Amino acid sequence: MRILVVAALYPPDSRGGAENSAANLTRWLARQGHEMAVLTTAGSRAEELHGVEIDGIRIWRLRTAHLYPARNAPVAPRWKKPIWHLQDHMDPRNPGLVAKVIEAFRPDFVNVHFVQGIGYNALAEIASAGVPALFLLHDLGLACMRMSMFRDGANCARQCLGCRLSSRYKAALIARFKRIGFCSPSRANLATLSALFPIDRYPHTSIPNPNLYDRPDLPRPASDLVRLLYVGRLHRSKGVELLLEAAEGLAATHRFQLTIVGGGAEAARLKDRYPPSTWLRFAGHVPEAAVSGYMRDADLLCVPSLWQENWPGVAVRALELGLPVLGSRIGGLPELIDPGQTGDLVPAGDRAAWIAALRRVLENPMELARWQRNAEAMRGRFDQDRLGERMLAFMATIAGSSAAATEARED
Repeated sequence: MRILVVAALYPPDSRGGAENSAANLTRWLARQGHEMAVLTTAGSRAEELHGVEIDGIRIWRLRTAHLYPARNAPVAPRWKKPIWHLQDHMDPRNPGLVAKVIEAFRPDFVNVHFVQGIGYNALAEIASAGVPALFLLHDLGLACMRMSMFRDGANCARQCLGCRLSSRYKAALIARFKRIGFCSPSRANLATLSALFPIDRYPHTSIPNPNLYDRPDLPRPASDLVRLLYVGRLHRSKGVELLLEAAEGLAATHRFQLTIVGGGAEAARLKDRYPPSTWLRFAGHVPEAAVSGYMRDADLLCVPSLWQENWPGVAVRALELGLPVLGSRIGGLPELIDPGQTGDLVPAGDRAAWIAALRRVLENPMELARWQRNAEAMRGRFDQDRLGERMLAFMATIAGSSAAATEARED
């Protein structure tokens, strides 16, 4: 099967786990013998690629008409964002880029990961081609232009007017497809979107991302202090400052080390407020391949998210490496963590609860060791081949193969 992947960001252009998940599924499908192509964005005309084969996958990396490329969104001036989103919805040049790639590649199927940054109106071009499509729900983008339903440090109680109008427009574009389905890695994300967008009209399911993670070559080294780890963007929605506040409150009475891996909009401010000390170090942004090494040298991963995390790949990766997780009770995290067995869950944004949870961990090393043994015993829960086969079966269901229907049911 010839499968076109639409992803506005695609490695090496990547801001997080969702882009890596898009690449993982694409590479897995290529290894199963499918002919794969990717349509993604370029930062400039000089970076463009037109169907160049890289590692067996044809890449179209194109500069869109947008005011700034998708990868610059986190640092773009606020006044440019409304113009950018208007272009993303309505610029008549967007469908033309997709039309050229469809004509050149002639796909049998399309996987849409991120169309924001290529242009939502480009969906009309895919629909008019009559090609069946799988829309992978990595976030809340169909309901929210920020893709997170998180604004000014808090989760949105409802859609704002702009997001409601945008969502209706996107629903009208989706309605043009003859064959389309939706897949979310978490049931929580699927439920949230279903309340705001007419997903229930189409085939839909929940299948964890079929990712493949590097494993460290060496076992976890012993340590006489508890090693806490955070991996991810330094952004208000991630709750990093809450974690730092909680850890700082325990640093005078407990021995531990907290390592913060990642960069982002909050990096400079957090480093100024929390200078390096015996209990804290900032590692900055590290290559994807280096993350497993940091996890090997840690005893507990902390995921203090404030927004409705869909399916944080960092938590999946940790559990697959036998590293327990202390996470917020929000979004898809409760589907990953077995409280008291492979980690624990804490009310999102509750500073006192995070202090109490960290104190329990620091004062009960035997409990933490039990979590580690349980996590190690559950390795393979997110096996890439098994999850990839489920994804492929659901794609067959969308394309019209009833034989795969029973395999594609939601868990």
